Amino acid sequence: MMQHKASEIAETEKALLNYCPVTLADEEKLEKGNPILVISFKGEKYSFVSEEKLQKFSNTPSRYSKTKLPVRIPPDNKPVYLHNLQKEENSVTFLE
Repeated sequence: MMQHKASEIAETEKALLNYCPVTLADEEKLEKGNPILVISFKGEKYSFVSEEKLQKFSNTPSRYSKTKLPVRIPPDNKPVYLHNLQKEENSVTFLE
């Protein structure tokens, strides 16, 4: 068994683009998983919203590992701050 630091695990690529497979399968909604709540199953790493969902996955991993992302994924709801646009080299974007 290999040991990893939590920061190394948090930075690795996860299956389903870091979305929680249990939330996607049970609630049919996309929710990003916590980068620290991770399970490795059949060579893929899955991240989860909560410890309860991680436990649910570990009880029946074959059910949740077959979960697929929808064809269209909504964009992230990260706000765009004007002061960040001003810092860019090409400030024409900010002026327009």
